[in-house]
Amino acid sequence: MTIRMRLYAGLKDIQPIIDVKITCTTVENIYDYPTVSDLRELLAPLQTEGTTMRSAMEEEDRTTNRDDYRRALTQQATALWEDDGQLLAYALFAFPSTILVFQVHPATRGRGIETQILAWGIERLHTAGERHSRRLSLWCRCHENEAERRALLEDAHFKPQPWRDLRMICSLDLPVPEATLPPGFVLRLGVTEEELEKYQDLHRAVFDGVSMNFDYHQSRAYQPDLDLIAVSPDGTFTAFCLCRLKLVADSSGEYAVGEIGVIGTRPEYEKRGLVRALLYSGLQRLKERGGKSVFLETEDGETAALRLFMSAGFRTVSAWHWFTKEV
Repeated sequence: MTIRMRLYAGLKDIQPIIDVKITCTTVENIYDYPTVSDLRELLAPLQTEGTTMRSAMEEEDRTTNRDDYRRALTQQATALWEDDGQLLAYALFAFPSTILVFQVHPATRGRGIETQILAWGIERLHTAGERHSRRLSLWCRCHENEAERRALLEDAHFKPQPWRDLRMICSLDLPVPEATLPPGFVLRLGVTEEELEKYQDLHRAVFDGVSMNFDYHQSRAYQPDLDLIAVSPDGTFTAFCLCRLKLVADSSGEYAVGEIGVIGTRPEYEKRGLVRALLYSGLQRLKERGGKSVFLETEDGETAALRLFMSAGFRTVSAWHWFTKEV
């Protein structure tokens, strides 16, 4: 076996990458980012007429080319490992993340490709850190049943984070409870460019001052009808539930699922049923759009969010730790 690594080379590489992802799919990792639809979006040809990968990167600050800029950086940070033209593994960084995503075909695991992937990821991040004159953290997800991946990361001196995250799913086969906001509150769908700071203020209030990245909201993939916001009588953004419709795939084929991204309520508006109403509304909309089920990620622990999700019919299907390495 002669294994060669090369960078992503365009449209012809998309389906082989997806094929490897499907072959590696398990109950635990099927919803891991990037899903099948995420891969098609990230690896799609640049859409701005006359744009090349280099010219897209030069347009970093121009709104018209924002999607192509992100896509170009991701495609430059996607590598493939092959044997005689047969794809064995792939790895990528989805800009602006420093999370290394990789899959190795089951038939070729344990033959050194995983070590090559980590070395490639470390080198890429080291180069990026030197360019920006700062240290960066390389992140990898490891599900609790992935003993080989855990050993690989520990041997490379990655350290597990102290918290544990959960993935939960909810079937949409049964009727979704009716969503009702308190009197005076109205449901708002999506935000405009001018309202992003107002949306940001809500995010900071919900998540202890942490800011939100608006790459998705400013991209062509944004689905405003699935971005649900509860607005108070005085016009305050009080709660939100950001949903997306995605495609996942396993041996049975591809199918649509919903994702609950950020969800929460301003502390001063809690215990009014706002976030529950938005969650039920999101579930109903995802079902109407063809979603078979809905998934979300949340931190493990006795939290109000976890109790809400369980009461709405979500169940845990996997748990994982994040492993990090300073580069």
